Amino acid sequence: MGLGGMMNRHVIDRVRTTRRLIASRWTAQVTETPDGSPWWLDRARADRLMLAGIEALGDAMADGRVEPFAEFAARLSQEAFALQAPLHEVVRVILQLKPIVVEVLVGPAPTPQPDVAALELLDRLISAGILEAVRRYESQRQRRAMATQEQVEALRDRLRRQVIVDPLTGLYNANHFPIAVRREVRRSRRFGRVFTVALVCLNQDDEIREAGGDEGLRGVVLQLSEILTRATRQVDVRAALGGTRFGLILPETPPDGAVAVAERIRRAIESASFEFPEHPHHMTHTVSIGLACFPQEAQDDAGLLARLEEALTRARPGRSATVAALPTQHS
Repeated sequence: MGLGGMMNRHVIDRVRTTRRLIASRWTAQVTETPDGSPWWLDRARADRLMLAGIEALGDAMADGRVEPFAEFAARLSQEAFALQAPLHEVVRVILQLKPIVVEVLVGPAPTPQPDVAALELLDRLISAGILEAVRRYESQRQRRAMATQEQVEALRDRLRRQVIVDPLTGLYNANHFPIAVRREVRRSRRFGRVFTVALVCLNQDDEIREAGGDEGLRGVVLQLSEILTRATRQVDVRAALGGTRFGLILPETPPDGAVAVAERIRRAIESASFEFPEHPHHMTHTVSIGLACFPQEAQDDAGLLARLEEALTRARPGRSATVAALPTQHS
């Protein structure tokens, strides 16, 4: 049998029949506290919460279970947290309930004290309510801290991406490309592997600007980035270097394999159709591609990038050529 069944039934009935009186006194005591939180300035909210608390108290006393009042304490704590009221105020509000209930139940002296079972259960409910309020408040604080940390991490990721990613194409940018080359040099030295870097440069910048303006040039750059992404592997690094220049890092790719990749890219771009909103005809374009392989052509990242620029310079006059940083030219 629950504690509610062991106490006098009139105690439970009195709590329920006087619930509005108890709630009103509880609200008055909470809202009139000098150091009370702005949480309680809304009297209607306080009335609603206090009445819900008394009704939960009556349900708990009726069946001898702490759950109804603990659930109310949890809701009270949740609302306080949402309104940025401190935890100690939630505890204070719950503690203020007992003397008010006892006063209503006992009445003026010399009325007899309420039965012991009622007082014991009231103490038990108050304690359980405080424990649940503290647990819920701390749980929400932890969730908010986790959410804040996630937001901070997301912001860091966004800022990191802004530093290393080209906003138009979603590829790495010119700032990150030499860093990635340096990292690949270190990796290749450690594992004794080769890799190749490539520079891909469109040959018709002036014609594109004349036909489509800056907006048309951005469209071409975006289409070129999509072609490069399709023509390379997931492990390859792709970077937009500004204008219509792109950089590639092809890990574990020797010169002959890099030439094959570059030729595939060159042919894909030449066969692509580029269109502009105000231009009557589709346009085709060509690219020049320079290649340099580590460690065959250089012993460090700076030397490798210098050889890469030299290879591109030798490729540009052909306006549709792949040139490695070796004497052999492939067109």
